[in-house]
Amino acid sequence: MIIAASRFAPLPGCALPAEGSVTFPMGFRAAGVHAGLKRSRRDVGILVSELPAVSAAFFTRNGAAAAPVRLTRDEGATGALQAVVVNSGNANACTGPQGDADARTMRDLAAELLALPAPQVAVSSTGVIGLPLPMDVIEKGIGKAAAKLADDGGEHFAAAIRTTDRTEKQGALSVAVKGGEVRLGFAAKGAGMISPNMATTLCFVSCDAAVPAADWYAMTAAAVGASFNRVTVDGQESTNDMVLALANGASGIRLGDEDLERLGEALQAGLLAMALAVVGDGEGATTTVHLRVDGALDDGEAERVARAIAGSPLVKTAVYGRDANWGRIVQSAGMALSPNGCGPLACDVAFDGVALLRDGVPVALSETQAATLAEALAAAELDLSVDLRRGAASSHVYFSDLTHDYVRINAGART
Repeated sequence: MIIAASRFAPLPGCALPAEGSVTFPMGFRAAGVHAGLKRSRRDVGILVSELPAVSAAFFTRNGAAAAPVRLTRDEGATGALQAVVVNSGNANACTGPQGDADARTMRDLAAELLALPAPQVAVSSTGVIGLPLPMDVIEKGIGKAAAKLADDGGEHFAAAIRTTDRTEKQGALSVAVKGGEVRLGFAAKGAGMISPNMATTLCFVSCDAAVPAADWYAMTAAAVGASFNRVTVDGQESTNDMVLALANGASGIRLGDEDLERLGEALQAGLLAMALAVVGDGEGATTTVHLRVDGALDDGEAERVARAIAGSPLVKTAVYGRDANWGRIVQSAGMALSPNGCGPLACDVAFDGVALLRDGVPVALSETQAATLAEALAAAELDLSVDLRRGAASSHVYFSDLTHDYVRINAGART
C-alpha cells in the first residue's frame, strides 16, 4: 500500500513512498485476525518490535477517556513501549471497573505471549461505546494474533483496527540519510467522531532508525500537532484516540542533527497523509477542505475563527452542495470574535484563489472566474482562505463536508 497522494501533504525530498505498512521498517512483526467482534472482518491485531524501542505516545484529552487509554497512559512505560494489542468493534469506554479489568487482561495476556514486561505493552480499543468486552472472544483473538505474527503482517494489522472506515489508511516511507536508508511505517483508522485533541482515530507508527528518546518524542509531538490535531470531521473528540510511535534502531543507523531533521520532516508528512486520509474518509464525506485564516489579532483568535468555520454545519453543508456561500463563512468567523470594540468584519474570502469577498465587499466574478470556482468546488480537495485584516496571526485546519450519508450512518449507529 502506497501512502495516498494529497496536494496538502507533499513529501519532502528526502522521502520516497514505499509498498508496505507498519512492518516495512526492519525489526517489526504484526498480525491482524478475525476473532468475532465483527461479523466477518479482522478485529484483533498486535504490533511488536523485536528489539527494545523508544516510544512516543499521545492520548485523547477527553475527560471520559476509555479504559485502555487510561491504563496505557497511567501505567504504561510510555517512553519504552515495545508492542500494542488492539481490538476494533468495541471501544471498552464508559464500562466501569470491569472495563478497567478487561483492558488489564488484554495487556497482561499479550505481554505473556510476547514475553515482554506488561508495562511495555500498550492497549488500544475502538468501536461502540458502553458495551462490555466479550473477553472470551478477545482472549482467543489475542492468542490467534500472537501465533500469526509475521514481518509481512502489517496490512492485516491495519485492517484489524478499522471500524466504519471505507478506505484503508496505511503506508510506508523510505528516508534517505547519511548512513543509507531508514524506514517509516504507518497504520491508522478513523472516519467519524473526529476532532483530535491529543479523535475516533488511532494511528501507529514504526521506525527502524536509532533515535534518542527525547528527540523521538519531540519530533512525534511536533508531527501530531501539525497533522491529527489540525483535522476535524464532526467536531467530536473521541474517548479512545491514540497515536503511538515506536523506533527500534534495527537499521543500525544512528542519526545526526541533520538526519534527525530529515526524519522529522518525513514523519510529519506521513502523519499528515494519514490524518488527511481520515478526513477524506469522514463518514459520508466527499470533500476535504484546507482552511487558512490570516490577519487575526493573535494566535488564539486565529485558532478560534478557524475552528468555528471548520465546525460550522452551515459551512460544511454548503461545501457539500458546491455552494461558495461566503456569508456562512463570515457569520462563523464573527461568532469567534469578541463583540467589544469590533466593528464590521471587513475580511477577504477566497476558494482556490478565486476571491469572493475583498475588504468586506462582494467581488463580481467573470465567466472565467465563475467556471474556475465551479471546478474547484467539484474537486475532492479544496482550498479556502480567510483574511480577517485585523492583525498578523494565522492558523489553519483541515475539515470535511457534511452530507446526507453522515446523518444516515450516525442515526443508525448504536452509542
